[in-house]
Amino acid sequence: MRYTRYNYKPAKKKNNFMFVITLIIIAAITLGTIFSKLLPKNNANKAVVDNTTKTDSQKNKESVDVSKVISTTNNKDYVVLQCGKFSNKENALVLKNSLMNYGTPFIIEENKSFRVMFGIYPKESINSIIKQLQGDKIEFVKINFQLVGKDLTSSQLNEMISADIEILNKLSEKNTKHIETVELKKWLLALKGAEEKNKSYASMTEIKTYLTAFPAELKKEKAEEGYIYIYKFIKKASTL
Repeated sequence: MRYTRYNYKPAKKKNNFMFVITLIIIAAITLGTIFSKLLPKNNANKAVVDNTTKTDSQKNKESVDVSKVISTTNNKDYVVLQCGKFSNKENALVLKNSLMNYGTPFIIEENKSFRVMFGIYPKESINSIIKQLQGDKIEFVKINFQLVGKDLTSSQLNEMISADIEILNKLSEKNTKHIETVELKKWLLALKGAEEKNKSYASMTEIKTYLTAFPAELKKEKAEEGYIYIYKFIKKASTL
């Protein structure tokens, strides 16, 4: 009896080839899926690292953040706290010295009286200061100022006043020894478009000159002097 002999080797070779192809396709799909999940995650992590680095840098730099974009209509509301009014300067000095732990009080001499002031604050950020003084039973009255920016010149004036007040309030914080003014001066130089015929132009030029003359590092000891200047300046500018 004869037996038919089958050669199984070719079939076996074909099966191995298909098995390898199948493995390659599965591996490619798997690796593609893994990389598609990993790449966005890495990008997100990079963004977090970048943002964290930027935040830490900003925290370690004592300077004023100013914007070069100024709206042509720009109103500013400020509150000054008056803690006492005296006919005798010695009594005013006693009160002023008692307020030193809270910030930088200053004395304004007007009409033969001495008024003890505490801080100049944007209206929207005054509440925390008021609560602190009220908690320690320190009496005060609020003096409100509004600066109206109805054109580019007066709006630039308002922003310069705002930058100066921000500097003074930062200097008044306990842990602040000085403020860097390099970025402030760059911003001042970049401002353009003020009109000489505008009634706010003279005041705008005055405070721009005043701020530009700041040293590179403005010391804490200059805060009281700065408050006196800007208080008188705001009072005059609010009537324009």
